[in-house]
Parts: sequence; C-alpha cells; structure tokens
Amino acid sequence: MQKHAMIDIGSNSIRLVIIGIDRDYFFKELINFKAVARLSNYIDENDNLSREGTAVLLSVLKRFQFIIEREKDVCVVDAFATAAMRKAKNRDTVLKRVLNETGVEVRLLSGLKEAYYGYFAVINSTYVDDGISIDIGGGSTEVTMFKGRRLVHSHSFPFGAVTLYQTFYKNGDPNKMERLEAYVKKKFSSLDWLCGNELPIIGIGGTARNLARIDQIQEHYPMVGLHQYTIPRERLNNLTKKLASMTIEERESMDGLSKDRSDIILPASAVINLLVKMNHGETFMLSGEGLREGAFYEWMLRQRDETRIPYVLNESMRQMRHNFNLDSHHTAYVKKLAFQVLDGILELLKGKGSEKRIAWVLSHSADLAYLGEFVNNESSSAQTFYLLTNININGISHHDRLAVALVASFKNRANLIDFAKPFQQLLAKDEMKVYEILGAVLRLAHDFDRTKLHVVDRLAVKMTKKKQLQIIAYYHDDAYFEEQAAQRHKKHLERALKTTVAIQFKRVAE
Repeated sequence: MQKHAMIDIGSNSIRLVIIGIDRDYFFKELINFKAVARLSNYIDENDNLSREGTAVLLSVLKRFQFIIEREKDVCVVDAFATAAMRKAKNRDTVLKRVLNETGVEVRLLSGLKEAYYGYFAVINSTYVDDGISIDIGGGSTEVTMFKGRRLVHSHSFPFGAVTLYQTFYKNGDPNKMERLEAYVKKKFSSLDWLCGNELPIIGIGGTARNLARIDQIQEHYPMVGLHQYTIPRERLNNLTKKLASMTIEERESMDGLSKDRSDIILPASAVINLLVKMNHGETFMLSGEGLREGAFYEWMLRQRDETRIPYVLNESMRQMRHNFNLDSHHTAYVKKLAFQVLDGILELLKGKGSEKRIAWVLSHSADLAYLGEFVNNESSSAQTFYLLTNININGISHHDRLAVALVASFKNRANLIDFAKPFQQLLAKDEMKVYEILGAVLRLAHDFDRTKLHVVDRLAVKMTKKKQLQIIAYYHDDAYFEEQAAQRHKKHLERALKTTVAIQFKRVAE
C-alpha cells in the first residue's frame, strides 16, 4: 500500500492527513493531525507574514515532517497553502524558507483553485447533483454553483471567519451583526447566481461541521455521522440567532462547538445563514469532505484516467465490500433471487411507494446484507444494523441509509421494530411496512442460497387466484439446506404480506 500525505496550510489551522491507497484504488485515512495556527492574525500592517507567524508555520511543518519521515511508503507529499499565504506579500520568501528548513515544497492555491477543490469533493462524495457550495475558511470564502455535477460558476471572496471577526467583532461595536450582514450581502449580491436559485447550500469546513454537530445534539439526532447531514433553513436561522445571543463563555462550554471556534463561529454562521436566505433554498447540508479530499480525488482520478467518480454510491459500495470482506458473487446471486421474488409481488406493493425507490432500497440492502458477519456471525443482523447507522456512506442521504440498514439487517418483525424505535423521528408511518416486506424478501432470497453453492437456478413467483403467493425454486444438485431454510423462514414474508406462501422445489433436468 502506498501513502499519500497532504499538508493543508489554512488561515485558521494547519492539518496533516495521510491516506493509504492500494493498486486497486481502495483507500482509507490513516493519520489526521491539526494545529490551530491562525496565520491570518500574523499578517502585519504591510501585508507580510510576521516573523512570529513564520516561526509558527515552521514549527508546525517541522512536526508534520517528523511524522511523515517515520511513515513507510509515503509516495506523495502534497502541501498547499490558501488565503493567508495568498495575502502575504512576502510569501515567496516564506515558502522558500519553508523548503530550505523542512524540505516541504508548498504550492500556493489560487482562490478559484481552492473553490474548485471544494466543489470537486462535494460532487465525488455526496448525492447532490445541483447545488451551491460554500467553504468559509479563516481568510477567504469560496463559493461554487454546479448543475448535473458540472461546475458552472465559482468565486473566491477575500474574507473569512478570522478576518471578519477581526473587522466586525473585536472592537465591541453594538451593531456588528447588522454591519457584517450588510457587508456580506453586498458582496454576495454582486454574483447573481448566488441569489434566488432555490438550490441546496452545501457547507464545507470547520464552521459548517460545528453547526451540523450542534444541531444534531440539540435535535437528539439518532443517526451517527455528520457527512450529508441536512438542517432546514428555519432551524439554521434560529441556531445562528442563538449563537449570537450567547456570551463567549457560554459558547465555549456548548456541546458540539469546538472551543477554538467559539469566537469565529459568529461571523461564519452569519455568512452561511445569509447565503441560505438569499438563495431561497430549503436546506443547508454539511459535506464532511472538502479542500483536502478534493485535492486527493484530483490526484487519484488522474491515476484512474477518470474525470470524476461516475456514481458516488457505487464507489462507496465498492470500498465497503473491500473493507468488510464481502463476497460479491454471493451478494449478487442473492440480489438476483430477491428481485425474482419482488417481481412476483409488485402488485401487492402498489401505493406503498414508487417501484423505482422500492427497487433501489432492495438493491443496495442486498449489497450490504452480510456486513455484520465481518464482526460476528451469530449477531450478524444486529451488527449490520449498527454498522450501517454508525458509519458514513458517500452518495446516500441519512434517511436512505436508515432504510437500507433496516432492510439489510432484517431478521424478523420484532427485531425490525426494536431497531427502528430510536429512529422514529426519521421514519414516516407507511415506510415500516415496506421495509418489513423488503426485509422478508431479502431474508428468503438468502435462504435460497443457504449453502452459497448457487444450487437454485431461478425462482418463478406468482400470485394464485386464491391470493396465495406461489414460489417454485428450480434447482440442480442438492438443495436440501436451501429448502429447509426457505420453508422455515417463509413465515416472515407471509406475515408481512398477510397471505400464505407456498414454496415448491423442482429439480432441473440435466
């Protein structure tokens, strides 16, 4: 496995991330260290990075270089700097000194390149096809608009959370919020594509992450994971007002808010909230992936000779199958059998959701139904549900991740109800019946390949005139264990469909 190191020299913090990647482009984060440096505070009256600021930068980079040198197989060290270094007139001198003293060659990103990386991370890690991204850093704010996952507009504003705090909040002005909003509104209004497009706003970076974390805590949100978490527009507005009304001490002790952001959260949240309002969209969404991930995806996809990840969720599934040692041949075989059952009962699912969504949920649930076996075979169902509700999956909403978790982990109705109890706020009343039916279908399909020897060739499924579900399993070789399991567990589908299920096994003539 090779290792790809990235050093992100931001205006507020400096971070080292090392990602391991193999020849088949399976990758995972191995190391993630952050140092709060606030380089923006060290830009002097002549727009130079001060001697003290340079010392802080060198100190952090030497620590990071010490770690990198002791890691084996680091093939790439990609160091890049953003707004603070863009602003520093003496940046060439500083970066030359960095190279001489640490061996780290730093590339200076333009505002538009920084914006591009944010956009690139969003389209390669979320399910959003059309949206507006905002990355408010310490010294700059990058915005993009994309349609059909393609970049349409981008811009970099020369203000960020640290610089806005210094300008509007440090002097104790009682009208600071009004002055800040007037300033930012004027800047945003200069770009007509930021106003009135009714697109979801996707936030990148530490401030957006803190807002999502605070909201989850206040809402007693049951799912784990911040990536792709959404906040309704009105709730975001109320949270912004609440933060502004608190003292610095109250914010420092607030659950979900990093202490080192208790000051700059005020201008940053106001900027994000204002953009959501001006755009007239309904939601704000957090992307847990941003600048660094965008830079990594650019490098990785270049190796793969691709311009973007074709279908984000499929790539996530590929990574998960690898990480949890899933048998792709077995899951594909069970999925085929599950859809043969589904085709025979679609008539009974009319009015319970679109055929497209039902098929989507069953397909991805089948892909991940054996996830829990990686942890423990006996408690596979519970482990599958726990994993799917506690890990981020790129390209799928939290609501859909819960749907897949309920179907993929289905064991029986009682278990389904128990698993769903903590998540009632995320479930509509009629959804549970669909998930019970799909879970029972998937469990039965698994029974038809109980030995994993693929002895059942196909299933013929139909409703009889007496409203009984009839399943004929055509098999070769020995299907003893398949028949035993299917006959024992058909009761779950009978209970879900409120009808009897007759299963007959027929040997295929050789």
